[in-house]
Amino acid sequence: QVMHARELSRRLRANGNTTVTVNALHPGVIASELWRNFGVGFRIAQLLIGFMLKSEKDGAQTSLYLALSKEVKGVSGCYFMDCKTKSAAPNALDDLACKQLYDYSIKAVGLDTANNNN
Repeated sequence: QVMHARELSRRLRANGNTTVTVNALHPGVIASELWRNFGVGFRIAQLLIGFMLKSEKDGAQTSLYLALSKEVKGVSGCYFMDCKTKSAAPNALDDLACKQLYDYSIKAVGLDTANNNN
């Protein structure tokens, strides 16, 4: 996710598009209904660590921040958590690896790479 955001942001800027921004985020571990699909073991774990999980409302805050805040206007290609930029994993900061993953993804889904080479 971070690698795709970084590469798409780079490509947009290279084509002169500074209006669209692309960022990646981690909402945190959310106490949601998703847990019910993971079986009894996960439901027991949720009961034991539930006090540490974010509510659905709290988990949405970083997404809302990126969509609505003027503070991040023009910020693109970054990784966010808890409404703040965070350092991504070192592998996600490798520009060549980001480009290769993006190119591979374009091919894997059958899109025309001739229009995506910037």
